[in-house]
Amino acid sequence: MRRIRLTRRQPVLVLFVLVAGLLIRLSLSAPDGTAASFNVAPEPWIPQIPRSGLLESTWFCPGVPATGEPDVGGAVIIANLSGTATQALVTFLSDTDNAIERVVDVEAGGRIQVDVDAEMSGTFVAVTVEMLGGGGLVEQRAFYPTPDGLGQSSTPCATTLAPEWYLAEGYTVDQADEQVILANPSADQVVVDVAFHTAQGTQRPAAFTGLPIPARSVRVVDVATPGAGARGESSVGVSVTAARGALVVGRSLRVDDSARGGQSVALGSPSLSDQWWFADGDKGAAVAERYSVFNPTDESIEVSAVFFATGLDVGSVTTTVSVPAQQVAVIDAGSIAGLPEGPHSAVFSTLSGRSMVVDRALTRVGDGGVRATSVSAGVPVRANGALPTSWFLAAGPSVPVAGGLIVMNLDNVPVTFTVRAIGSAGAVDVAGLTEVSIAAASTEVFDLVDPAVLGRPLEIVASGRVLVERRLPSGALISSSWAIAGPACC
Repeated sequence: MRRIRLTRRQPVLVLFVLVAGLLIRLSLSAPDGTAASFNVAPEPWIPQIPRSGLLESTWFCPGVPATGEPDVGGAVIIANLSGTATQALVTFLSDTDNAIERVVDVEAGGRIQVDVDAEMSGTFVAVTVEMLGGGGLVEQRAFYPTPDGLGQSSTPCATTLAPEWYLAEGYTVDQADEQVILANPSADQVVVDVAFHTAQGTQRPAAFTGLPIPARSVRVVDVATPGAGARGESSVGVSVTAARGALVVGRSLRVDDSARGGQSVALGSPSLSDQWWFADGDKGAAVAERYSVFNPTDESIEVSAVFFATGLDVGSVTTTVSVPAQQVAVIDAGSIAGLPEGPHSAVFSTLSGRSMVVDRALTRVGDGGVRATSVSAGVPVRANGALPTSWFLAAGPSVPVAGGLIVMNLDNVPVTFTVRAIGSAGAVDVAGLTEVSIAAASTEVFDLVDPAVLGRPLEIVASGRVLVERRLPSGALISSSWAIAGPACC
């Protein structure tokens, strides 16, 4: 088992006294935010498994490409964590066809993969999954061709709809293709305003103001639309505000140039926060990493970024950035003095209240200059102070992945964690990943290579509060995304 430790030598509380004056208060959403409902949750957060005892849970997948191009498509993976077989109603939503439904069976402790592009065509097809019994989870995969095989981008599917969404990371240089996916799974029309935020100012194109999204359908907005978009921007933020109703929003970013490569399809962020965490990060000759800090408010803000890696004292590698109102500021991790090569984690904080969204674009470079870029938002803090102690994957990697799991200990004391593979006989501890100790306030990287984890639903259970990211093969490279949060604790 390969373990790379990223140690923060002082308590996390001290970190925020020194750097941002903020306490760790990452949390899961309140229990009433997980019910199987198309309503708006009191405080939208990242995807999380539903509370126990529900008759039904609902998952909203932002959308995968389904154009019929060779090797272009996507799937949703539905995992049943319970000991009883169940059914799920899968609804496919498109920008070109009427919605269709399909009922699928999921065995106890099993998972199924539904090929979305085989069911429906469209620029992007979004999926809603309603699971009987509520004891499951859903993630989506988008596929695209690479010189070294099939590339893939993974994202957990949302567990709530929201009236506001934010995308901090945008890129429309040259032939880069950035599209915003607006999915409305409800029975009523939703009307939204879409704005683009660049260094030149905020653009509110008439074509995307008061934009209707019919019931049970998808609309796709091209960020670089001639005459109404933001073409040629190395950094552009997007805000989506529903004048009526709630929806789910995703972003597809497809690039092939000297800076980036591949396609990344992921959820947007449904809320602002004053603090954003990232467990997975890397610095080296074969990787590029940048963070986009988006301030959609009407006042400028100051943001502190703190990076943690092996051998660093707390607060010794920091940077600050001023983010003007309605704009995006970019931090290049590779240019930060004092940050050593290798893996690291990061936190971004502001004293200006819940005023920002932070996304990470992580580009890995392979042989021949082939690149794979994965984009994802961080984990924001929550107001109620609850934190996850367990995380889930709908399916482990299909092949062994070195460094496939990143676990970040948020507590000021050591914690242990165990990876369990879920099957028809229940959850079974994975050899080499059982009762593994992680030092106080530190991050470690682990291999997912045991045959027991391949293709199976996985549960990561810790004795304290943790964050978990995962890596998946993408062609000859890998892509990064978050696991799905478990219940709140403590």
